[in-house]
Amino acid sequence: MPRNSHKNSKHLYPSLILMGVASAIGSAYAFGGIAAGPVWLLIGLLALTSLPPTIFFAQWQKKSKIGPLQEASLAVSFMVGAFIAASLLEKLGVSGSALVYIVLVLLVTLHSKTGGFVALGTALALSWGPFFLGETAASLNELIAQSAFLLVFSGLSTLVHSAEIFERRKRHQREVAEEKEGLLRQARELRLLSSQRTELELPQEAKAELIAREAVVAVNHAIYVTVSMLKTALKAHTVVLLWFDVKGEYLHIKELLSESDHIIEHGIEPARGVIGGITRRREAVELQDLKAGFRGIPYYTEPQNITEFAGIPVVENGHLRGVLCVDRKTREPIGPDALKLMEDTAAYLVRAIENQRQFAAMERSKHELTRFFEASRKLNNVLTSEDVYKVALASADEIAPWEFAAISITSEKGAHQVSAIEARGPFEHLSRLKGMEFEDDTGLVSMVLKNRHYLPYGGVVRDSSVQLFSSFPPIEGLKSLLVIPLIAQDQTIGTLVVGHSQANHFSRERREMLEVVSNQVAPTLHNARLYEQMELMATTDGLTGLANHRSFQTRLDETIARHRRTGRGFAVILTDIDHFKSVNDTYGHPVGDEVLRQVSANFAGNLRETDLAARYGGEEFAMILEDTDLEAALLTANRLRTEIKKLVFDSDQGPFSITISMGVGYWPEDADHKQELIELTDQALYYSKQNGRDRVTAHQHMIRKAS
Repeated sequence: MPRNSHKNSKHLYPSLILMGVASAIGSAYAFGGIAAGPVWLLIGLLALTSLPPTIFFAQWQKKSKIGPLQEASLAVSFMVGAFIAASLLEKLGVSGSALVYIVLVLLVTLHSKTGGFVALGTALALSWGPFFLGETAASLNELIAQSAFLLVFSGLSTLVHSAEIFERRKRHQREVAEEKEGLLRQARELRLLSSQRTELELPQEAKAELIAREAVVAVNHAIYVTVSMLKTALKAHTVVLLWFDVKGEYLHIKELLSESDHIIEHGIEPARGVIGGITRRREAVELQDLKAGFRGIPYYTEPQNITEFAGIPVVENGHLRGVLCVDRKTREPIGPDALKLMEDTAAYLVRAIENQRQFAAMERSKHELTRFFEASRKLNNVLTSEDVYKVALASADEIAPWEFAAISITSEKGAHQVSAIEARGPFEHLSRLKGMEFEDDTGLVSMVLKNRHYLPYGGVVRDSSVQLFSSFPPIEGLKSLLVIPLIAQDQTIGTLVVGHSQANHFSRERREMLEVVSNQVAPTLHNARLYEQMELMATTDGLTGLANHRSFQTRLDETIARHRRTGRGFAVILTDIDHFKSVNDTYGHPVGDEVLRQVSANFAGNLRETDLAARYGGEEFAMILEDTDLEAALLTANRLRTEIKKLVFDSDQGPFSITISMGVGYWPEDADHKQELIELTDQALYYSKQNGRDRVTAHQHMIRKAS
């Protein structure tokens, strides 16, 4: 935004005066004039200590950076102060050379090259001055050594400073390269280049910021071009567009083209000067033949001898947004044609802003719809419930960023379980709720499950605590919350929960999009659960819940392939229930089924997670013990046999117990191939049954006994 600027040199006077005082004291010291005068030392120290605050105060008034002249004055000031302080230390019997070196290093490092050279020159002058005048006892060699130390210290500091500048330059180059890459990405997102993938990779907040920034740039450019054309057309001295701030309290310069340097930098009260009549009546104001020194134009800091002024209100949909002003120094009236041109310009600016606002809204809608369709695409490609949970929460985060999100699933008993949950920031502690089950009560989730309608209304939390999953414990800190039902085949199967600590975070548009996503999450989750049930039925024995025969064969193939790579051994166990036919004949098949279920539960409960227990067929079972040796496998088998022997089953004919027989095969010592390993293990099982049952036999031991 082009602006004319002005300088006010009067702020330099205090620093120049004090710099002169400091230099005079330093010169007097150098030429021996204050060698024996403590009063001069005191005056010099006072001048030096008052110089930096005065300079910084002047700079604070000026609102600008320290200039080269003031930087040089600071360098002289601190070096003179260092030499005077060193002189005082010498009088006390303490060496002050180190203080001089430290101050010089700081000045060279922290100042520009100009300030560094001034500091070094001052130090050398103060070192050699007394020598040439015969006012010091130091020898020539001592002064040469001292000067060499000053040069070395300043040189090393310069090298360090240069290295830092070099590193910053490299970092700046990297940032520029990243910015260029970002600009290409922005061009694609704004459809200047075609790349949909880039747009999808941009976070939602960054995309919203990008849209707003590009809209502001476009509006500012349109305003500048329009104001520039208006200034040329009307041969104006100044054309300025004043715009209300967000609160509507002050007018600020939105755009300015002026021949004057005396432009106000802060906000302008709407009722001030000639602007007040425009803002109150919302009508154009034209002033002619203004007197010299007229002070009623509020955007000038000093009278400008303006002779002609015109201002019109900038109104958008009945709301006063700003004021467009034109002034001249000629005696030519602005006239109705010029006022009409100003009104047309104001109308054009309002349309330009509205167009950019609509474009930004369209871009935001396009971005949100893109996110929505991406979420739909991802949901169509998942098969398991866990994948649905993951995609659903991620998709919700893309549409409406959350700090807390969860999916609860209903059970057959009417309760609901927190099947997935993710929490950030102040809500991280809620992650512990995953897997917890809550009964039907007065919590929001239970109410949504019953009413099949989202809560709370408008996504706004009106209480300091929220009864979400249950009436207890309440959740603190949520100010925005949505609990959306998941409905599939006219059945409410769960809820999608998103929360945030910021108030009014979930707008109506975001809520509606989340509801649409939930409408897709629900059937996808329902289908995933059906798929998992079918997968479970295909791989699991319906009666016992163990893996079925097919799953055992598949797992055994995988185990052999994996152990071939690792070189470690594993064991296979085959077992069946002794005299199980007599159990069915004596106690009935329902009791026999209960025996199978309890035996299976015992197997599953006493094996490691890495092991597998399967129903091989009828009353036969098979097990795979991964990464174990033969002796450990035999211990496990005997422990299982003993546990089964302890079981007591009830029947109409009284309680009874059972025993099992087991055969153990070991890979690769018994066999390297699957089928051969199963056959040898089955032979070991047959050996146990032929030799008294209720025992465990390893194929290797059976061979030894036979030999």
